[in-house]
Amino acid sequence: MTDDARDVTSGRARAARGSAPRTERPADDASPSPAADRLDYRAVFAALSAPKVLLSPDLTVLDVNDAYLDMLGLPATALVGRPLNAGFAFSPADDERVARVVDSLRRVLQTGRIDLLGPLRIDVPGDRPDEWLERHWLMTNIPVFDASGRVAALVHRAEDVTDIVLTSQRTATDQQIGLDAAVVDHALHLGSSLGRFQESFDRERRAALELQDSILTPPAQPEGLRIDVRYRPASREMHVGGDWYDAFELSCGCTLVVVGDVVGHDISAAATMGQLRGVMRGVAYESGDSPAGILERTERAADGLGIDAVATVAAALVGLPGPTGDRTLTWVSAGHPPPVMVRADGSAELLARHNDRLLGIGSDASRTDHTTLVHPGDVLLLYTDGLVERRGTRLREALDRLPGVVEELAGRSREDLLDALLARLVPQTTEDDIALVSVEVLASEGAR
Repeated sequence: MTDDARDVTSGRARAARGSAPRTERPADDASPSPAADRLDYRAVFAALSAPKVLLSPDLTVLDVNDAYLDMLGLPATALVGRPLNAGFAFSPADDERVARVVDSLRRVLQTGRIDLLGPLRIDVPGDRPDEWLERHWLMTNIPVFDASGRVAALVHRAEDVTDIVLTSQRTATDQQIGLDAAVVDHALHLGSSLGRFQESFDRERRAALELQDSILTPPAQPEGLRIDVRYRPASREMHVGGDWYDAFELSCGCTLVVVGDVVGHDISAAATMGQLRGVMRGVAYESGDSPAGILERTERAADGLGIDAVATVAAALVGLPGPTGDRTLTWVSAGHPPPVMVRADGSAELLARHNDRLLGIGSDASRTDHTTLVHPGDVLLLYTDGLVERRGTRLREALDRLPGVVEELAGRSREDLLDALLARLVPQTTEDDIALVSVEVLASEGAR
């Protein structure tokens, strides 16, 4: 068991004896009320109506609430202290789907992003030997961050939505059912026995449907570059923001890196983000244009397709290496905070140039490309404003301080730079989503 697992497990034991574990709070957080400070974590966790499991990073069960135990008909001793899947028996036919759940949890550990699964069929044992009862589950995997900004634990939420799925299938026997939103609404209005699950399922399933086209994919890893990404959602239970990152190779062999932030903080903004990101990908790959041209084409395409989106965007094109390994970096900023360049000698600077209008507000004026050379050992940082923007602090002041913070942290370890930035600059409770991308130019084999 990891140290994190021992810490949370010991906290659970204290809570079970009637005293909640005490946690250190950032200095700028409001002090809890005396009543809140006396709350019993175990009692709160047990009272949550949605079935939930608390997991350590190695997927050991640290705690499980009563709703989860009631749903499965198992005692806590069958689960706590054991790997998540050790307390269950699975049909061999479900091995691939069980593996998807584990992969989802590992993705959350790696990216710090909430992940949604389902409805996913995983059957449970019946009363007779070799009998399996059909069950369908809606799952949400949620990261829990520690004070350093790392994922210290996971909350796994699994709701039995078998009644909804089977009702939906009976309602449309003449077509293959994907459980779309209309069928879910119809099933809900049939008065099926959802009880306490109805409201939470309706909310989360609708969110899953709207967000399915805006899932953030892992970045490309072109030869000679190392690209790292981090995503920190503002929401605890359901990410509904419009921040995004992207990094992919173009037909020319160059690499386009993008961060953006769609105006708005709701599910609609997240769905719009997915549409805009997809349009930009297609335009960039086929056009062979510069970043400024890509944004102009994306804006026209989005307008023509009826995508009502206003966003800040920073897009950077990393060219192919020359004989010495140097590359041309071309970037454009549409109302977005400026990139940071960390040079091989450890110095850092804001690439503060002319900042164009936001994407989507409409204008005949052309956008402006900016260029510089990047050398082996240099690192480009792109980020959304949630990294630096705080109430009571002017954005200009926060940006002026950013290169100094980056220099200090990059000098310690470039491999952990993004995690260190999140830990240093972002409070545990933040009002905005954050997307971070770093692109390091690697030395050629000969130079190494």
